[in-house]
Amino acid sequence: MRIVNIIVFLVMVLACSSCNTKGKKPPVDLSGLNSVTDISIPYTELNGVKTIPVKLNGITMSMIYDTGCSGVHLSLNELQTLFKNGKFSEDDIIGSNYSQIADGSIVENGLINLREVEIGGEDGLVLHNVEATVALNQNAPILLGNDVLDELASVKVDNVNKTINFTRY
Repeated sequence: MRIVNIIVFLVMVLACSSCNTKGKKPPVDLSGLNSVTDISIPYTELNGVKTIPVKLNGITMSMIYDTGCSGVHLSLNELQTLFKNGKFSEDDIIGSNYSQIADGSIVENGLINLREVEIGGEDGLVLHNVEATVALNQNAPILLGNDVLDELASVKVDNVNKTINFTRY
């Protein structure tokens, strides 16, 4: 019952804040980048879908590497995990937006700020203040898309060594 209350609370907060457009943050702040320019991340693959470990606000999650996704996309499950671990608060809610999903339909999503997205550990890529959409269902895939990938000089998939190689500017 407590989980249901948390979900209802988060949906209510998202609904109440959907008209809030003031104070929008830039999509990505690269000021915290360290000196390593090449990052090689091993991926796992199941049915042609590649996933890599990514830390969102300090919590490691297995994200789908998806060049067809415009940004970072989470489900309510991941949002609950962040909330339960004290890594998400009402201050991180930006509002809501609409997006087109793979089947062509338009859906409403919550819009949040991820204070930190870390790929490849502390010596890897660390981005601050990344906007992410949150699907208002429990089973949506967790996607790492172009908002993060576009901040890099190049991204190469090495199918022989089963790695995704990121190069920063």
